[in-house]
Amino acid sequence: MIKSARSKVPAAVSLCLLGLAVIFGGCTHLERPGVVTGRSDEYIDWGKEPPGAHDRARHAITGERPFEWWYFDGHLDNGRAFVGVFFDPSFTTGKPGVAFTLYDPDWSKEARLLSLEPEEMKTSTQDVSVECPAGFVRRLDDDTYHVLWDMEGLRAEFRLTTIAPGWRPSGGDGVNEDHLDFFWAVHQARNRVEGTITRNGITEEVTGIGYADHNWGKKALNEITREWIWGRILAGEYTIVYADVDYYDPSINSRPLYIARGSEVIVGSGSPTIMQWDFATHPVLKRHYPRQVRIRFSQGDITADILIRHKALVEDVDLLSVSGLNPITQWLARTFIARPTYFRIIADYEGAITRGDAMDVISGECMYEVMGFQ
Repeated sequence: MIKSARSKVPAAVSLCLLGLAVIFGGCTHLERPGVVTGRSDEYIDWGKEPPGAHDRARHAITGERPFEWWYFDGHLDNGRAFVGVFFDPSFTTGKPGVAFTLYDPDWSKEARLLSLEPEEMKTSTQDVSVECPAGFVRRLDDDTYHVLWDMEGLRAEFRLTTIAPGWRPSGGDGVNEDHLDFFWAVHQARNRVEGTITRNGITEEVTGIGYADHNWGKKALNEITREWIWGRILAGEYTIVYADVDYYDPSINSRPLYIARGSEVIVGSGSPTIMQWDFATHPVLKRHYPRQVRIRFSQGDITADILIRHKALVEDVDLLSVSGLNPITQWLARTFIARPTYFRIIADYEGAITRGDAMDVISGECMYEVMGFQ
C-alpha cells in the first residue's frame, strides 16, 4: 500500500502541472512574425579597426549579472565543423564554463559542456589569455592564436592564423559605448585553422577556415535584448559578418555589417538593411527562426545584396536546460516567464558585391544563428 501511495504522488503532481500548463501556457506564447526589417535612415560609419589588447582581454565588469565569452568556429577541409566557447562567467549559469561541439559532414554532432568553479578559470585583463582544466586560449602574436579544448575523450587543438582582420565597431550610435550593457568585438573575421582532433583515441590532423569573436555585458542578456540574428559568410576572397540585435531600449539600433576583401576591410557599418521572413516554428521549443534573410547595403562605390535561404537546422537549444536551474524552476520559467532558445542554421546564399565598376557574383553555403530570450 505504501508503494502504491508513493507512486500516485508524482502522477498527481504531473497532472497538476499539466493543468497549469494548459491554463497558463499562453503566458510565454509568441506569434510567428511575418516580415522583420531592420534599417537605418542614414549611413552609420563604425570604422574598420581591429580590437586592441583591452578589448581582447577579460573585462572588469561592474553590473548586476556580468557575463563574458570568447567564441570560435570553423569549417574543416575534411567536411567537419566545430564550435568552441570559453565563458567567464556564462550568461546562463553565472559560472565559468567551456563548450565544444564537433559536427560530422552530415551535421550529426558530438558535444561537450562543462561548468567550472571560479577558481578553475584564469583569465587575463591585459590581453586575451584563458586557462582552465578543459583547455586554453593563448595569443601568440598579432596574427596567431593557440586554442585547446580537452573534455571527456574529445580533444581539439588548433593554431589560428588571421586571414581577414578583426573588427571593433565604434563611433557611437548604439555600439560599444561605455554606458551600454552589451559589447562585441571580432578577433579574427577569417582565420586559417591548423591542428589536430582526437576522439575515440584516434588523432587526425586537420586544416580549415574559421572565425573568432568576443562578447561581454553588464547584466542578464534577457534584460538587454529580445533576440538577435548573427551570421557569417565566406565567399571566395570576401568575408562577411552581420547581425541585427533587437534591444529593449528603443534608442539602440545595433545592426553591424563587416565586409573584407582579402585582408582589407572595405565595409564597417551600422546601417545595412536586414530583412527576415518565412519564419518556421520549432515544434518543441515553440520559438521561431527565419528561413530567408536578405542583406542590402549601399554607400559610396560599394553595394552588397545577398539572399540567404535556410537549408537545415543543425542546433536547437532550450537555454533553460543548460542554466543550472532545477527542473521545477525551469518548468515554471518556461511556462510563466520566457522560453529562451538558440538556433543554428545552415543555409545557401547568393548575391553580388559591387566595388565601383566591378561586380562580383557570390554563392555558396553559410551559417547563421538566432538567439531569443522571450
